[in-house]
Amino acid sequence: MNEDQLLARLRAADPALVGGTPPPDVDQLLEAAMTTTQVPAQKSGTRRPRRPLLLAAAAAVALTTAGALAWQGTRSPASSPSAAPLVLSVQAADGAAKCAAPSVDMLRANTTAFEGAVTSVTDQQVTFRVEHWYRGGGDGRTVTVDHADNLEAVSFSTGDSYLVVAQHGRIDACGGTVWAEPQMRDLYRQAFPDR
Repeated sequence: MNEDQLLARLRAADPALVGGTPPPDVDQLLEAAMTTTQVPAQKSGTRRPRRPLLLAAAAAVALTTAGALAWQGTRSPASSPSAAPLVLSVQAADGAAKCAAPSVDMLRANTTAFEGAVTSVTDQQVTFRVEHWYRGGGDGRTVTVDHADNLEAVSFSTGDSYLVVAQHGRIDACGGTVWAEPQMRDLYRQAFPDR
């Protein structure tokens, strides 16, 4: 999701803009809140202004509205437990092929790239909790890789973090999926500088 899409989603969720209502006139609201209204004279003959009460009420409304908007803006499909995991599969390598070291150009050619911690490993499948999206993936927080045993150069361990790339849902056996170490993270940052 890019910045424009996020801004459009936030605008669509803004309750103040629903129904095509115009934005409030802040100056007029402040003037109305600060106007002093006198209460009837008390027995002592003094008048007590209602200004502090109006200011407190206006402040409470403003804080409540700001809090609700901030909360609404932080909610995302990624936080919902019903978000479906992204499923990738590993393309088997040609038995005679030798893998080249990952390069910036090789990584850039991929449509999906992320760093994730392994949460489970079976004979054929590895599940990741995504820690950072470099490219693709949207709001998902879980990625499952089928046929992970075809990645001969990488052995996955639960709890370890890995850098993973895929092209249209398929991970190339020699495509740059590696253990997450500082040097490789720097290479991924160079390949995907906008994230």
